[in-house]
Amino acid sequence: MQYLCEKTKNGRKISRVFGYDSIVEIPECLMGEQVTELGDYVFSDRMDPKELEEALRRGNLCTEEGKTVEGVDKFPEIAGSDLEELILPQSIEKTGRYAFYNCRNLKKISFGGALRDLGAGALTGCHQVSELTVRLGENDCSCLREILTELPETLCVKIEKKDQKGCFWFPEFFEEGVENTPARILENHVHGSGIRYRNCFQNRVLNTGEYDEIFPYAIAWEKEQVALRLALGRVLFPFLLTEKAEEKYLVYLREHSEHAAELLGREKEYQLLDQLLELLGPDRETMEKLLETAQKQEDPRWTGILMEKLGGLGRKRRRSFEL
Repeated sequence: MQYLCEKTKNGRKISRVFGYDSIVEIPECLMGEQVTELGDYVFSDRMDPKELEEALRRGNLCTEEGKTVEGVDKFPEIAGSDLEELILPQSIEKTGRYAFYNCRNLKKISFGGALRDLGAGALTGCHQVSELTVRLGENDCSCLREILTELPETLCVKIEKKDQKGCFWFPEFFEEGVENTPARILENHVHGSGIRYRNCFQNRVLNTGEYDEIFPYAIAWEKEQVALRLALGRVLFPFLLTEKAEEKYLVYLREHSEHAAELLGREKEYQLLDQLLELLGPDRETMEKLLETAQKQEDPRWTGILMEKLGGLGRKRRRSFEL
């Protein structure tokens, strides 16, 4: 992979990436300096050829090892639909305008807490993004809220901080313009609980208490599968989860234990399924129904987990009668 970069006051800025991979992991250092910035339109398929030519004139084309490369004929540009996953280093602090414009196949983005400056329209046209991973620093700040605001679709956000991990689901939302004829104005209506979840931030820090408090809105407004994912993410990865909030999620999961376990089983999340069954402690009747579903799927791992748990409940007693 080759990187077109130039020197800035704070380190190196990458203006374009060349290669054949759909998964791009930006190095933390290039040519002996930290990579702190991504340029305008860096992964967009709409970069002006003249701007690219000017960037080539100003900067250096190098490999990950820092070796200078002459010309760009060897590798094609990684832009637009070519990019599927992007992993940014902890050193990245800024992305330029429309950095990922029209990256239609981009599904996963991983970034550090140092990223605070998201360029205007950076994620315009990125409608396939389904997973974000943010690696937090000591102060828990990041540009997560800005990214979530640009992406109205349902998203899974994985938070990592030292040895702690969290999994937060943000439901979708959409805006609709409704004409108010008597008032002669166009009113903006927002639908879905996703906008409430995206507002659970204070000074660029996710307020987990507020996030957990609005779970009833997800139950009322979202499909069961979305509410299940939200509850499962919190109890299985309890990042800053209070006992009160945990019990609220567990009550919901117990009421929907069959569907919750089935969701994990179908996605082959066997370790999480085992963990969930330990937390919920379902009764024999529920376990037998889950086992029947697993057997229909012909999944030996899923079936084995359920049979082991079912065996731990003891044998079902036969009814006896006295005459």
